[in-house]
Amino acid sequence: MTTTYTTRTSLWNGLARVLAAVALLFATATTLAQSDTLPPTTPSGKPLAFTIVSIKRHGNAAGGRKEGCSVDTCHFVDRPLLSFIMVAYNLSQKPVVGDPLPGDADLFDLDAKIDPADLPAAPLSSRQLADMLQPVLADRFQLRVHHETHARPVYNIVLAKGGLKLKESVPTAPGTPLGSCYHTSVGNGLRVEHNCTMNDVRNILEGPSGRYLVDKTGLTGRYDFELHWTPDDTPTDSQFAGGPSIFTAVQEQLGLRLEPANAPVDVLVIDSVQPPTSN
Repeated sequence: MTTTYTTRTSLWNGLARVLAAVALLFATATTLAQSDTLPPTTPSGKPLAFTIVSIKRHGNAAGGRKEGCSVDTCHFVDRPLLSFIMVAYNLSQKPVVGDPLPGDADLFDLDAKIDPADLPAAPLSSRQLADMLQPVLADRFQLRVHHETHARPVYNIVLAKGGLKLKESVPTAPGTPLGSCYHTSVGNGLRVEHNCTMNDVRNILEGPSGRYLVDKTGLTGRYDFELHWTPDDTPTDSQFAGGPSIFTAVQEQLGLRLEPANAPVDVLVIDSVQPPTSN
């Protein structure tokens, strides 16, 4: 059997609408959320899990509600399984080996909700909620995966010769700790971000760059920045055509450079999957 690599390079071109919401899903984090490094638990100390789950093939109904994961719910409409996998496993540009479903042509609506009695005192982050989708996909799609390390083309983030142009974030009040990375404006070819670590910057730039990124800057602070670029798929007759590429914009506006390289990358391998079981 031939395995193929699916990275967000191909998804960005072929599934732009599907991943538009996914790319923005975790741009704003809850400042008071529990640590993402710790698995969430119920007040009684049991592992937290979604108690109400609905997965069905998409019909003609409109989305209506805002999609994403927040508070106690994950809600998606008209999405292929691949986008659920990317959200649940935080794949970004990390490749997926194998076909999620034959052709991945089926589109699904997914709703998952936590029992209010099980909610912990501290709010859950979007990342924690998305991680909780992993057992949902294993149960309903019989999704079985494992991780491998493969050498893949990447971009190293390095400092540009002109010097760093990211602005160091300043607390809103003296002595107040900085919160999580968040945006105040975001769109196709636009990001206005605040309080971001270099790991946040890396995650933000991976989609438009088309490769997994490796931070080589050594920067440890939090930064504010505004980035404007012209996506590759911008029509030639668009008023935004002729603007800087993501690579030029990153160098001129952020003082960083995306340097081509090869590096070992964590790869998610799909061992088996089935159409979803009924609700």
